Amino acid sequence: MRHWNHNVLVAAAEDVTMGMVVTAAIWLLFVMVTLWPPFRRGPFGAVVFVLTMTVNEIPVVLLAVFGVTIAVTDRPVGVPATVAAVILAGVTSIGLIWLQVRAHTARAMLEAVLVKELGTNWRTVQRSDQAPGQLPAVPWLRGIFLPFQRRTRGVGRVRNLTYGPDRAHRVDLYRGPSTDNLRPVLVHLHGGGFVQGGKSREGVTLLNQLAAHGWLCLSASYRLGAAGEHPNPLVDTKRVIAWIRANAREYGADPSQIFVVGSSAGGHLAVSAALTAGHTELQPGFEADDTSVAGVVVLYGYLGARTATRSSSPALLARPDAPPMLIIHGANDTMVPPNSTRAVAATLRSPSHCPVVFIELPHSQHSFDFFASVRARSVADAAEAFLNWARTRDGDRAPDQVS
Repeated sequence: MRHWNHNVLVAAAEDVTMGMVVTAAIWLLFVMVTLWPPFRRGPFGAVVFVLTMTVNEIPVVLLAVFGVTIAVTDRPVGVPATVAAVILAGVTSIGLIWLQVRAHTARAMLEAVLVKELGTNWRTVQRSDQAPGQLPAVPWLRGIFLPFQRRTRGVGRVRNLTYGPDRAHRVDLYRGPSTDNLRPVLVHLHGGGFVQGGKSREGVTLLNQLAAHGWLCLSASYRLGAAGEHPNPLVDTKRVIAWIRANAREYGADPSQIFVVGSSAGGHLAVSAALTAGHTELQPGFEADDTSVAGVVVLYGYLGARTATRSSSPALLARPDAPPMLIIHGANDTMVPPNSTRAVAATLRSPSHCPVVFIELPHSQHSFDFFASVRARSVADAAEAFLNWARTRDGDRAPDQVS
């Protein structure tokens, strides 16, 4: 009996030991896949995205969670198991810290490409913390420790305004403190592969930031799933542009300063809408309305063809009079590989009289603005700087823009 009890105790100890080692090993696996994604496209790429997007954007938060997990787990029994657990936990912690440190490479890349593409003297509407031609500094602590921030002081949100007849035709309106000036308008279109998604998911950091700085921001929903077959979502996008232009004065906005930004599938809609202004076949019931926009920002956008029709392929819609565009894509995007978006950006740039700026963010995954992370705040600053440049630019293509 004593021998049996001894065996039971030893087996229990080994279970505890292996439990802690296995826990640390699983955490390390997540970190390693984030650092070196093994699959870059296809269904396995989608799995990598699901496993790594959060790790890549909020590693310090996960480091705290990891620390608590290790602290509440029983200590391993035996020297070999203890050494293994310590090594695994240490490497995992270092990896999470490095993920946070390397997020700052996004800012340097954003600054360098904007200067290269728009010229060294590209103009912006300056903010108090912004030197000429440079992006403002992002507070490290805010991006690290407030990644779940969804509201900004002084910015109000009005939910579910109606812009069309379908129940999917709803917008959330973001507006900051009162101002005597007419506000420029930003319309945001969410992602989700045209089958799912929501207007309160991505882009919230950018929407709040621009609203706080005097913009009127709208985040729009559109038809999805079976109702989201082409061209319905594009028609919805053009409808919301026409709606806010018609109602701009009511909200203290400038109808001549409407910009669109799209995330993932929303990027497809943003570009397509900008390149089909006045196409009456895509504006049923509001054919005469002005649906032109002053500029476009695309975040990790899917820009491929949806159907065989020309209007479903942004590359086939390229035109000389297109508005300026900023396309930002993650180098490690395993949902939408960057080479496809880069190729479409080059096609759009070729005939355009305005700049089409493509920035490939190092180490960045799809949906990099889901949290209010350091990377998301850097991208929001770059997008704001580009939009302010587009509002005040002189002429068309910058002299030193690289084709």
